[in-house]
This record gives sequence, C-alpha cells and structure tokens, in this order.
Amino acid sequence: MKKFILLFSLITLVGCSQFSNRKDQSQNIVFSSSIPQGRYDFTIVSLSYPQDYNNKIDFYKNFNRALSDLTGVQKSGLNLLITKEMNTDFTSLLTTGWFDKEILGMKIVEDLDENDINYLNSLNISTPTNAGNLQELLNRQYYLLLQLTNNENMYNSEFLYTELDKSLLMENILLDRKSLIDSLKSIQNNFVYNSDIHKKNVPIFINTKGINTDEFPDNPVIFENSNVASGFKVLSNNLVIFTGINNKVYSTDDYEFISNIVSPSSFDELKNISRNSTGVSKILTWKRKEWKKASFNESLENKFSTWEEK
Repeated sequence: MKKFILLFSLITLVGCSQFSNRKDQSQNIVFSSSIPQGRYDFTIVSLSYPQDYNNKIDFYKNFNRALSDLTGVQKSGLNLLITKEMNTDFTSLLTTGWFDKEILGMKIVEDLDENDINYLNSLNISTPTNAGNLQELLNRQYYLLLQLTNNENMYNSEFLYTELDKSLLMENILLDRKSLIDSLKSIQNNFVYNSDIHKKNVPIFINTKGINTDEFPDNPVIFENSNVASGFKVLSNNLVIFTGINNKVYSTDDYEFISNIVSPSSFDELKNISRNSTGVSKILTWKRKEWKKASFNESLENKFSTWEEK
C-alpha cells in the first residue's frame, strides 16, 4: 500500500505544469570561489545622478572623496546601481578619461560627426576672420572646453587655436581625474546594472513589473524587486536574489542571501553601508551542480532530493 501511494505521488508530480517551491535549493549551486556557508547581505546603493555637466563635476568630486575614505574591504562590499546615463559617463571615463561634452571638445576636428558640428556651430562666439571650416571648428572646440571649466573669459576670438592647445588646456584636469578613475575601477566589479542596460555577464537589477527573468540568459545574478519574497532561488542560468520584504519564501540549509536597495542622503553614508554588505562579485562565478545518474537501487526519496524549481 505504501509503495502504491508513493508511485501515485510521483505520477501526480510529473503531471503538474508548475511545481511548488522547494525549500532547500542550496545543494544545486556551487561557488567556484569557495564561498563559505552562511548568511550574506547584499546592499545595493542607488545614487541620484545629475543631468547637468557642472552638477556632474560636483557629483564626481564628492563621490571620489567618499570612495577615497573607504578601506579596500569596505570597497569590496559596495554594490552600486548603474543607471543608463551613469553607464554612458562611467564607461567613457574608464576608457578615455573624458565624459559628457568634454569628448566633443577633445575629438580631433576631422573626427567630428554632423551632430558634433551642429552643436559647436550653436555656440554664440566669434572666430578669426577668413578662418577655414576646420579652424573655425577648432576655435569652437577650444571655447567649449573653456566653457566647461568656467574660463570663457580666456577665449581670444582672433587667435588660431590648435589641437595642442586643446590638449594642454585639459591636461591638468586629466591628471586630477586619475584619482577618480582609480576609485571607479576599485568598485567596478560590484556594479549592478539597471535592466534597461543590455550588458552580458554582469549582475542586473529588475525593478519594472512584467519583466521575465528569461529575458536575461547571460546575466548570472539577477536582483529582482519583490514585495512578496526575499532570499534567493536557482534557475537554469540565473541566481535570482530578491530585494523587498523579509518574507523568506526561499530559504536554504547552506546559504541565506538577503538584499535591499538604499538611496543614501549623503556620500558619507557609504562607509556604514559598505561595512555590512557583501560584494556581488563574490558570487558571480556560481555554477549548477552536475547531476549524477541515479543508481537503480536508489530510493525515490533520494532521487527527488536534487529536484529544483524552474
């Protein structure tokens, strides 16, 4: 009779299109970096990123100061949410040292595209008489760089500026910016990208209702905003970690992953936030545990012990 009941239960489970949640999924996940068993808190920092160039300069100045005050251990726990515009500027800073309209000013004049030229021509300035098109654009580029550094009064409308003049003008800024770039590099491994940024092999954050995690097969870790769950679950290609209320729908014997998202009112709060947080880079190299072929003598209970939700 017991065998009949067990067989009936097996058939019923196989026939279901949606399985119920399994409590312990930790046995189906392996961390190549040997993450010890225990609880991990992932705090994601969401910063208000300005739109105006001058405000961005202030943002980077204060952000760099705050990052410089952090120890290496604290930086390793800082998970920064990267928005679309932030990603554009951060990528530019990390690859060229420039961002925003600075790039337009530092381009070689022959490399300017139509949009660049239209913007430069919109600047209301005078250029040397009888200057050719390229020279006029060079002068406008130089004026733009002066404008960005609040030195417009240094512009001489009769002077023929050169590519060297542009480089010398921004050289000191680039030297000062090295500290900022180094600071960004020190936390880059823990960037968490907003889901509207299509970037493979990085952790992402989903905040929009209706987005299916299946749309991100190349993102190993997904932080999903939820008002009904916390903890984590294992899918075919993703480790989904919930942010939201502490209703632990998914708990494990080996690991407990809890996450939240915060918007600090000042950069000084980063020190306390990162002190108690775990960097997401520590778990990016997870993999699914390989299933071994079951023995004919293995009980049905053991065969089901490696089942996981999909």
